[in-house]
Amino acid sequence: MTVTMKDIAHAAGVSTATVSKVLNGLDEHISEETRQKIWNLKEKMGYIPNNFARGLKKKSSGTIGFILPDIANPFFPEIARGIQDEARKEDFAVVMCNTGNNAEAETKAIEFLTSKMVDGIIYTRSVMNVGAKEIKTIDVPVVAVDRRIHAKKLGFGQVYVDAVAGIHEATNVLIRHGCRKIACISAKYPTSGDRIEGYRQALKEARMTVRESLIYLDSFDVSTGYAGTEKLLHANPSIDGIVCGDDLIAFGVLHALRDHRKRIPEDIKVIGFDDIYFAKYSTPALTTIRQPAYEMGKEAAHMMISHLLNGTPLSSLKFDYSIEMRETV
Repeated sequence: MTVTMKDIAHAAGVSTATVSKVLNGLDEHISEETRQKIWNLKEKMGYIPNNFARGLKKKSSGTIGFILPDIANPFFPEIARGIQDEARKEDFAVVMCNTGNNAEAETKAIEFLTSKMVDGIIYTRSVMNVGAKEIKTIDVPVVAVDRRIHAKKLGFGQVYVDAVAGIHEATNVLIRHGCRKIACISAKYPTSGDRIEGYRQALKEARMTVRESLIYLDSFDVSTGYAGTEKLLHANPSIDGIVCGDDLIAFGVLHALRDHRKRIPEDIKVIGFDDIYFAKYSTPALTTIRQPAYEMGKEAAHMMISHLLNGTPLSSLKFDYSIEMRETV
């Protein structure tokens, strides 16, 4: 049997309005004795608030949506864990939508979440991004996390690591360790300013030629790393270093190099990006650029909830990356 405020009021000998005020924090004119009695009865009787009904009255659902591009990539569940831990502290629920890096699914996720009256959306766009028209239809606060968008122009908050700078640093790590024929395997982006730009910049600064035959772009997954390595090694057998757009790509690269009986790092050095939780357990352990995924998720949720509860303006927050030197460099 569902316990209601009316049941608590009857047990406490007070009005339902008094119970409502206490449970909703509007009890400044109610005695401490009455407040304590109501809270004790709430726990004893197992009262569970009807958040949907309360949301209709307050024009709030107490729910945040999270759109992520690939739940199979361990990087994004870490962001989700940070979001959920922070949301739970403020009694917000989180509804997640996985788009599978599909633009149409992303548009439908936006429509679904706004139709369910979420209070805000934390949003990691797919690689093949939806257009500005679809993004502008979002009529609740938005915080973008991880991948860069025109957040300020759209009125969004943003939490990110400068991935272009991170890949620039990854390329420099290989250059400092003696690599002179460096390939890059990453994902396709619809616009400029993606991770591949960091690779190009680092080579140019080192006065090394940027060869398109040393670049392979497809998706952020293991198969891209494997297929890219196969193709690049066939055309360029003297490759001595590979920069990867993320750690999943790097795992595919390591697999392909083992199949080609290449020694890592003696013959070819490999560096990833993200530092997903099992990167240090690969064989050999993966050198990678670390993004603080959990902390980014927590900050995205904190920014969103502070905006919803206190009117704090949405802002742009850049996290630092770090280099995790292991066994592949």
